[in-house]
Amino acid sequence: MSGESAAYAKQFFAGRRVRLAVPLAEGAPFQEWGKVCSLERDLVEIELSRDLLHPQACLQLGRTIHLNLLDGTSGLGCNGSLIALKRPHRLVLRLLDQVAPYEQREFYRQDLSLQLDFRLPPSQLPQEIRERWRQCRWAAEFASQLPDPGEAPELDSLRKEILAGVERREAAPPVAVNISGGGMRLNMKERLHPGILVELGIYLPPPRKVLEVVGEVVQVTASADRDHFSTALRYRLIDEADRDRLIAYISAQQMWQLSQQPVRPAAPAPAPYQPSLGARRLAVGLLLLTAFLGCQVRSTLVARERGEKQEIARLFDQAMLEFLRQRK
Repeated sequence: MSGESAAYAKQFFAGRRVRLAVPLAEGAPFQEWGKVCSLERDLVEIELSRDLLHPQACLQLGRTIHLNLLDGTSGLGCNGSLIALKRPHRLVLRLLDQVAPYEQREFYRQDLSLQLDFRLPPSQLPQEIRERWRQCRWAAEFASQLPDPGEAPELDSLRKEILAGVERREAAPPVAVNISGGGMRLNMKERLHPGILVELGIYLPPPRKVLEVVGEVVQVTASADRDHFSTALRYRLIDEADRDRLIAYISAQQMWQLSQQPVRPAAPAPAPYQPSLGARRLAVGLLLLTAFLGCQVRSTLVARERGEKQEIARLFDQAMLEFLRQRK
C-alpha cells in the first residue's frame, strides 16, 4: 500500500463523518455533511446526510469537491474528483492530494499586485495535471539551488534554461488580484468555464520565490461591457510550505497597508459649559435667597435658645397691654 493510500485508509474509515464543499452554479460552495461508506485505495464512497441538495448544486462528473475531516478546533482536508453518482445522495470521489491541515486563516483575502504566470494545461486529465505540477515544482526547486562542484554540464545548461524562462515570465507586468491562501480572483480577457484546471506560477518579491499551483475555476462573472471576466480560482494543488509562504506574504502586505493609512487626529475635548447671562443672574438670585432664609432660620433658633420671643409675639403682647390700659 502506497503512502497516500495508507494515509487515506487512516482518515477515511467507514462511518466517519465528513463535510463536503459542494460546488454551486453561483456563489460560494454549499456545505453538506456525509459519512464514509467505503474506501478502496483512493476511491471513497460517501453518503450524504440528505436526499435533496441545493437546487444550484453542480455534481457533474469531474467536478472537484473539498472534503473536511473535522477534529476538535483544527481539521484535516483534501480534494476529491467526482467520478460516479450512484444515487442523488451517494457520491464516489477519487482523492487527489494529501490529507493536510485545513485552517480558516488561509481564506483571509487581500488586494495585491503580483506577477502571475497563467497557463492552460494541454489536457484536463487530473493525473497528467498532477504530474506536470510535480515537474514544475521540481524545476523551480532545482533552478533555485546553487550548482554542485563538478556538476555535469548538462545539469548546468538545464538550470540556466529554467532560470531564463523564469526571468522571461517575471518580466510580465503585475496583475491586480484579490488573493488568499485558498484561492484568488482576477480579471481576464478570456472567458473560462467553471471546473477548468489551470496552472499558475505566483512570483513573490525578493527573496525571489516561485510558487507552482494548480487552480480550478469556480466562478466567472462578465463585466457590463463584456470586455473582461472576473474569474475566481480555488487552489487544487499547492504545496503546504508554499501555502504558508503565501499566507505570510499576504499578512505582511496587509500590515504594511494598514501602517500607511493616515493617523486620525484625536477628537477635541468638549468645551467647558458656559452658562448664559440670564442663567447666571438666576443662580445668583437663588443663592442670595437661600442665604437670607438660612440667616432667618438661624436667628429664630438662636432667639428660642435665649428664651426671647419672636418679634410678632412681642408686638402682640405690647398691643394687648395697650388695649388693657385703654380699658382702664
